[in-house]
Amino acid sequence: MSALKLIAGKTARARIKEFGLGPEQLRLIVGASGGPKWLVLKGLDRFLCHEWLQKAPQNIDLVGSSIGAWRMTVYAHPDPGKTFDDFLESYFSFRTNNVSSAADLTKASYDIIHGLYPANEVDRLIGNANRNLNIVAVRGKGMAGSKGKAAEAAGMLTAAMANRVSRAHLAKFFERVVFHSGDQIACPDVWKGFGKVDVPLKADTLADALMASGSIPFVSEPIIDIKGAGAGVYRDGGVIDYHFDIPWDYSDGIVLYPHFYDHIVPGWFDKGRPSRRAAGAAWDQVLLLAPSAEFVDTLPGGKITDRKDFSENSDEDRLARWKIVVDESERLADEFAELLDDHGKLVDSLELAPGAD
Repeated sequence: MSALKLIAGKTARARIKEFGLGPEQLRLIVGASGGPKWLVLKGLDRFLCHEWLQKAPQNIDLVGSSIGAWRMTVYAHPDPGKTFDDFLESYFSFRTNNVSSAADLTKASYDIIHGLYPANEVDRLIGNANRNLNIVAVRGKGMAGSKGKAAEAAGMLTAAMANRVSRAHLAKFFERVVFHSGDQIACPDVWKGFGKVDVPLKADTLADALMASGSIPFVSEPIIDIKGAGAGVYRDGGVIDYHFDIPWDYSDGIVLYPHFYDHIVPGWFDKGRPSRRAAGAAWDQVLLLAPSAEFVDTLPGGKITDRKDFSENSDEDRLARWKIVVDESERLADEFAELLDDHGKLVDSLELAPGAD
């Protein structure tokens, strides 16, 4: 049984076949929304932070929403290995019995950010010239941008219904906001629809940008009026960019996507609509690394970790299950490392992405 699936777009496969696959090939790394689902990627994240990123002196764009933005912020640090280890420890330190409201959750999340990134570490991260961090959030419009909870909830529900008709209708309710540490956002010409506000990332806005990107509607508090981004109500970037249905475009190299699924869901409201899954151009330069279905079947409950773990388990049971998942996730990294040592086997292992024929 293989624990790891590798899915490649047409151009990504051709470039890997011709030039091989190593840290020098990285042009962009993508991090999806998904809360605790990311824990199944712990082995791959640790491998990339401790091994590959240390050997990649070139500029690499890093794009993420929600927990993906938190992971990509770790990737952007000049010492990603230690930062990843600290991040994992902080993530495991969260206890639900300390949280009884959205305000408590917001405060606990800010505490984690400030613990990981005190002022001197924020300066190092933002100033890392070879890592262009892109944190994606949304700003609400109309009722979806209301500071009142009831009105915002009504706006969210209306947006969900409009999205069922057409994903393009989300532009009436939200606009993208991309906080970037480099000179410009990653692939600035390929983000289509939903508007786009580009905001240079500053040391004093990193925490707010991260909090906004992961501010899940109906779960946590929105972030209001972020400095440098303009007035408004900021929410989880996954509302529009859940898994990023964007046709990334680089003249060489690959887009690496460590992902907990083997498919790409465009937006948060599209989760139950398989017909909306990305195909073709959004995959073209992407190499996606994901756990296989057979591997997931071996995990506790036959599934990866998710937000339901917080409500359906005690902290003790949740953390015990999480420990098994992160330990088992090392199998994905081990298999990836083995393939890197055998170019022919690596190429043969690449599944073609949807629409890549």
